[in-house]
Amino acid sequence: MIISILQFQEWLNLIRIMQSKLILGTVQFGLPYGINNKNGFLTEEDVDKILQRAKILGIKTLDTAAAYGKAEKRIGAFHKNNQAFNVITKFSKKEGGNWETSLKNSLNNLNLKRVDTIMFHSFDTFLKNKEIITEILTENKGRLFNKLGVSVYTNQELSALKNVDEVDVIQLPFNLLDNEHQRSEILQELQSSGKEIHTRSCFLQGLFFMDDESLPKNLVALKPYLRKIKNIAEENKVEIGHLALQYVLNKNYIDGVLFGVDSIQQLEQNFNWSIKPLPAAIFIQIDKIEIQDTKLLNPSVW
Repeated sequence: MIISILQFQEWLNLIRIMQSKLILGTVQFGLPYGINNKNGFLTEEDVDKILQRAKILGIKTLDTAAAYGKAEKRIGAFHKNNQAFNVITKFSKKEGGNWETSLKNSLNNLNLKRVDTIMFHSFDTFLKNKEIITEILTENKGRLFNKLGVSVYTNQELSALKNVDEVDVIQLPFNLLDNEHQRSEILQELQSSGKEIHTRSCFLQGLFFMDDESLPKNLVALKPYLRKIKNIAEENKVEIGHLALQYVLNKNYIDGVLFGVDSIQQLEQNFNWSIKPLPAAIFIQIDKIEIQDTKLLNPSVW
């Protein structure tokens, strides 16, 4: 098929937009993460190869946390000999510590003078520390970090942050099941209010790749929805992972899409999926999927 120069330019622009949204999650760098994870911990050599390849592919941002085992230190080891990534990290969950110690420890581990974004791990943690937000921001925003963020789960938490001017970035789950039907209205409002929207769980911890019969008992209720997604993918001759990643990337109210990998092959595959557009009609079918029991969509309670 012959395409015009204009079509080629439009395709290149689309690739750049998708590429700019990609955020490489690094929990697998320090923990055996994911319901479908069969490989356990990544080796230091694997982490280095993944980061080297991510740089070549044009991925500029990493998401990590003090609580992700050795992830920060492994990223820091990479930074000693390579151009640094933009990094999003999260305050330590350890009791008795303070935000300044946590942030400076992270900067030391990451071998950076400043991170792009420092986040609270949860909405509850944000509320508990709300009285020191001004302290955190004063003299440190722009020096030790650029943006302040909060990781959330529910739409109620999202709504509560809409008018909190101090919060720049909000991270939340969004995927084929926790989808536009569940989230679009509040996310559009948040983006309109100036918030930067980042999503996680685009593959729902690998759940979309699991066989129906391998589902844990507490997730069996998701079986008909998972089968519906697989039917949509089969009817359109699309791989599940391709559909899952493109679905989130194509939402205009989403600024960053976090995805994790446990091998360089997965990184390559995910990147290839990210630059291959799918027809909008497929996404409309996904938008219509409605799950009543939203607790089933929250990996933190699985």
